[in-house]
Parts: sequence; C-alpha cells; structure tokens
Amino acid sequence: MLALSLFVLAGCGQGGPAAAIEGTQKAAEFKKGQGLLLTPEAMTFIGLRQAEAQAGGERLLVPAQALLRTSEGSFVFVQNGQRWLRTPVKAVAATAGTLQVAEGLLEGDVVAVAGVWDLWLAELQATKGGVGCADGH
Repeated sequence: MLALSLFVLAGCGQGGPAAAIEGTQKAAEFKKGQGLLLTPEAMTFIGLRQAEAQAGGERLLVPAQALLRTSEGSFVFVQNGQRWLRTPVKAVAATAGTLQVAEGLLEGDVVAVAGVWDLWLAELQATKGGVGCADGH
C-alpha cells in the first residue's frame, strides 16, 4: 500500500486519477513555507481527515493520530488555505487518544488526523530530491 501511495502521489501514470494542479499532472505540489497542495483525488486516496485544535485548560488538544514523530522532531500538518504545512509542535502528553500540545498550534487550527504519513512522504519526495515518473526523466 505504501508503494501505491507514493506512486499515486508522485503523479505516475498517464492521465490517471491525478487531476492537474496549476497545469501539471502531479497529485501533490509542495511550496516551501506554504506546504503541500493535493488534488481532491489525492486527498480521497490517502483518506485525509482533519480536526480542529481545541482548548483544554492550559494546553490545546488534538487527536493523538495527528502527531508525526521524525528524526527532526514532532510535527502536525496544519491546514494553510488549501495547503497542508508541516508544523513543529511541543507535545506534552497523550491520553485516551488525545494529544496535549504546549507549543506550535493556535486554538482553531485545523490539523490532519488521517493521511499524515502520506503527507510526510509526499513532502519528503518534493524536498529531498525525489522525482516522480511523470516529471520528464
């Protein structure tokens, strides 16, 4: 499934389900500082779901599955207009499926809670030199 996700998000295949984003055949486009823009088909394919950060006393609360832990730190993907921006957070506790966040989010921020791993893989491909098969190589 992981390989299939990368295949679709990279925009591989001629005229597949990936709709055009700004005149390309890619299912995902990344702009530094703005985040990832996905086609509606790509969002459906990865099962992207979202939730709103809510106040929970002194901390904000989001579903625990929103958290992405990498070698670079802890992150969530925050909706930035139509894009998804990987945002560093300071997670302080997780209980009963809820994550308490001390820094990095504002009340009302919309975060991805499903499809997080696929968003990260698409960003890695874009930022670390990955080239999709539809990119003319």
